[in-house]
Amino acid sequence: MAPTSTTDTQTVSSLKRLVSLLEEENAQLQCKMVKKPVQSLTREGQAVRRLVTLVEPVVDLVAEYDCRQIQAAEQQVSSNSEPILPTTEQQYTYRAYEKLVQWCPSIRKLVGLAAEADTAGLDVALACTELQKGADGAWGDDCATLKTAVAQWLNESHPPPDPPFNSREKYGRGFNHDLTGKLLCPVDYNWADANVRTAIKEYHPDFCVMADSWPSFLYADGEYDPNNPAKGLFKGKYLVMTFHCIFTSPSSAQHELGSGDTARRTQPLKATWRSRQHMARLLKMNTVQPRAIAYVAMQLRFALSSCPSWTTVDEDFNHEEFYHNIVDYFELPSSARKALEVNELLLWWNRNVFGRENIAHYRPQRTESLSVSLSKKA
Repeated sequence: MAPTSTTDTQTVSSLKRLVSLLEEENAQLQCKMVKKPVQSLTREGQAVRRLVTLVEPVVDLVAEYDCRQIQAAEQQVSSNSEPILPTTEQQYTYRAYEKLVQWCPSIRKLVGLAAEADTAGLDVALACTELQKGADGAWGDDCATLKTAVAQWLNESHPPPDPPFNSREKYGRGFNHDLTGKLLCPVDYNWADANVRTAIKEYHPDFCVMADSWPSFLYADGEYDPNNPAKGLFKGKYLVMTFHCIFTSPSSAQHELGSGDTARRTQPLKATWRSRQHMARLLKMNTVQPRAIAYVAMQLRFALSSCPSWTTVDEDFNHEEFYHNIVDYFELPSSARKALEVNELLLWWNRNVFGRENIAHYRPQRTESLSVSLSKKA
């Protein structure tokens, strides 16, 4: 019995040493992945809600990529099998993944390494967690900032609202107030008509407020032309102010809105931008992004509403659907003519947000057709 006891003791000791080594190795991996780059990953995560996706978790975006890689490998093995067509939701998720690796380069590197190293899967999971923290934190900061800022903007309008808006409470907003009701009213309805206002407030089924109609605040001066529905769309004053508030600075939101047609606009905020990096620069966003416009529109819609806390569906209005409608308008134009309109609209946005600051990025010059290049060829 003694030898058996000795053997058991040796086995237990060996297992203890193995467990100790594994614990030490795991601790080293945690330190390598978490302690060093955790802050940079959290900073990168600030781009997720603003430039990538509205509600989908980061881990779901990576999972969709993994799923497509597996399907592609299976297709190669079984060439006779029918290709699996993705659903609309899966397409949205994969398009968001493509934006994720664009704005969060760390996850792109880790996903690329996942197939080569046994520990890369752990690294990807940890990275997703930290990116999500950054995304949720940025989301909360923007909601809190706009809750106060939007009330201030509206109170400074002329004529001043009666009653004035409370910057801490949202109960008096939405369709409970004439000004916010007018801004939120779908352009397909006439808010000036008292019967329409009553029908909206009483939830009449013929006057539902849904994401299938653009809200008035998206249009320049709130004016909608049914014969030209795209005229003035995404040029609303408060929409641009909200974009400035989030991506440049709250103070820059008061900057005068230009027409986009002025040859040389002054930029009084340029010195401010140099002294303190604004969010667009921190995110390395040198041009106005369609998903940033969609995010801003959603945040403004929520700030104008009486909804006290965030919910994807506010009564009949689906914020996620609203977000996708805007993203698709910019990213999936229905024709070549519409694509040109979208490009001109983005130029208007870039000139109003960045002015001359990033002109080399949003409108690169075709130098090959200019005199210096031509003279070298002559």
